[in-house]
Amino acid sequence: MTAIALILLVFMACLTLIMVASIWYMRLMLDKIFGEKHRDLEHIASTGMIPERWSLKHAKKMIRLYEKGDDRALRSARRAAARSYLRKLRRLSAYVKKTNLVENEETRQSMLRNLRQAAREWSEEVQNGSIAAGA
Repeated sequence: MTAIALILLVFMACLTLIMVASIWYMRLMLDKIFGEKHRDLEHIASTGMIPERWSLKHAKKMIRLYEKGDDRALRSARRAAARSYLRKLRRLSAYVKKTNLVENEETRQSMLRNLRQAAREWSEEVQNGSIAAGA
């Protein structure tokens, strides 16, 4: 009888640990999926610039190319970065259009306006290669 109780106790402890780990993992994934998007939206709305985590990889590459003195590759990297930012801004706009996690329609329109303005600046970057976008 005590062996059955011990096995049941171990089973319940393992089940509890699995449930706690699953809840932790779900919170982590939800933060990654929704939290990052909302932090990006907040950053764009408050500063008018793209989030730093978007530009980190591109900035490192451009610094390396600048130090090498490869101007042609640097221009190409700037354009690739701007295209990447535009793609992310379009995805963020699509998310804002369809999500229910926006307070009201006025807030949604305000966010979309901010995203359009940022996208307009970065599309100019792609077209003429200036570095003024987001500044």
